[in-house]
Amino acid sequence: MSSMSGLVVRRALFDYARKPLNLVMLVVVPVVLVFVWGPTMADFSKLSGGAGNPRRIEAATAGWAAAALAGLAGFFQIRGARSADRRLAAAAHRTAPVIAGRLGASFALGLLAAAGGLLALAARVGIKDPMRAISATVVVAVIYLAFGVIVGTFVKSEMNGSLLVSVVWVFDVFLGPALTSGSSPMTRVFPLHFPTLVLTAQASGHGGPLGDVGWSMVWAVGLSILAVARLFATTRPAPAPGAGRVSVTPASTVTGSGSRLGASQPSPARAATAQSMVASAAKSQIAARSPAQVRVAPVSVRISAVLRAGMREYRHNRVLWVLLMAVPALFIGMAIIVTVDEPGPIALVEGARHFTASISLRRMHAATMVPVTAAFLAGLTGLFIVTGSGAGDRRLVLAGFRPREVLAGRLGIIGAATALVTSVGVAVSGAAYAPRQWVVFAGANLLIALTYAMIGVLVGPLTGRLGGLYLILLLAFIDVGLGQNEMVPGGPPAWGAFMPGRGASRVLIDGAFTGRFDEVRFLLLGLAWLVVFTVATAMVYQRRTESHARS
Repeated sequence: MSSMSGLVVRRALFDYARKPLNLVMLVVVPVVLVFVWGPTMADFSKLSGGAGNPRRIEAATAGWAAAALAGLAGFFQIRGARSADRRLAAAAHRTAPVIAGRLGASFALGLLAAAGGLLALAARVGIKDPMRAISATVVVAVIYLAFGVIVGTFVKSEMNGSLLVSVVWVFDVFLGPALTSGSSPMTRVFPLHFPTLVLTAQASGHGGPLGDVGWSMVWAVGLSILAVARLFATTRPAPAPGAGRVSVTPASTVTGSGSRLGASQPSPARAATAQSMVASAAKSQIAARSPAQVRVAPVSVRISAVLRAGMREYRHNRVLWVLLMAVPALFIGMAIIVTVDEPGPIALVEGARHFTASISLRRMHAATMVPVTAAFLAGLTGLFIVTGSGAGDRRLVLAGFRPREVLAGRLGIIGAATALVTSVGVAVSGAAYAPRQWVVFAGANLLIALTYAMIGVLVGPLTGRLGGLYLILLLAFIDVGLGQNEMVPGGPPAWGAFMPGRGASRVLIDGAFTGRFDEVRFLLLGLAWLVVFTVATAMVYQRRTESHARS
């Protein structure tokens, strides 16, 4: 490795480690997934036609943890260093060492993610077939690392890109052969279909001449080649006009301060730049007033001004809004399709009667996938909106706005996105199996989504985007996906009672499967969680905004 590549590797790993939570998550995510997901997911798998073998499921969770960590780390590595890598390649007249260093750092993070998953698996149940477990877990990490890198070269928005990587991972896990029968042709197109079969020691029967191992290697090698090609295409300095050689691009041009970059950008990039300038101008118009003029304006006017400026900025991100509508529809729709249509027990309350009903597992899955999807997407929205508006919010506070007014405007944008996600999820689920009480069912889903939106807003300033994304992903699927899962034998696990989703989830079950509302106590519990997170969010936001504004 050249000295330049080594420098890139060292700086990239140092930047990753500057936030201790990133390193903590390399340990916590595999441990939680293996120790918490393993037993519960094995029970769930039996009901949905999957492997149902606890040891196989736990082996798969090690790979899933490595995939999530490697994919997101690869995306943020590439997306956060695009400009710096281009400048370095232009200054050194060499692109290959820069790319080698960036890929080396990404691969090191992928290996750490795989090692974390394997160590957690060894501590949990031991590893009977080390060669299979180690090689398959590394292949899984490489597949998602390459996928994250590819997304980083195509998608400019960190929110859109991380959402795309996370959503593909969610589809891979919940619709893959470990948790379902794996017989649906639709699930075979996901990257982890064949590697999961290798991890869980299952024979697919549809691998053809290459077999499951061969197709796993095709995914790993194919995505890696595409990732390298994309990095060369997006990192190599642009040739000078009229010349047949590569020119050294001035630093001002590479960073976007010169006119040449704006002239050479494709029209979508120029549009994105113009939209960003429009959004900045809107914020400047608000902040241009003197603090005295701002403070005498009615509170509603000040909040409305912040809300309009924020909506003007985010409404141009059409890809985000498409994802927020498409992801719930696809995820819930596919979950309904792949779930076996067999009866399963569920505990219900109607009036003074507590009883166990027998309801189709497909119908149960249609109802319970809505809050999982809404919680994750709402939390992600809250996280990225609050972290992406920090500098503008501090300018507004300096201009005379109160922190709570700025926060109220931001929460209006987050609330709109949360309502959209929840509405799509409820509509898709209800179209397949109509709930008994539409208002109660929709309200419970909205309550869960708003709670996780507040969690996203709360953790964003404390953890940063990557660490906060790990937390949201982990908490949403551990709490709502497992801790409140009515489909596992014996009902939701006992530890789920201490999680934020318990109250609203019980209200949701009541609205979906009974004819009258009887869960007042759980409704109050869900509202209490929302109030707690909202108050904590307001306190943390005000303290951080005011301290940064004074500094």
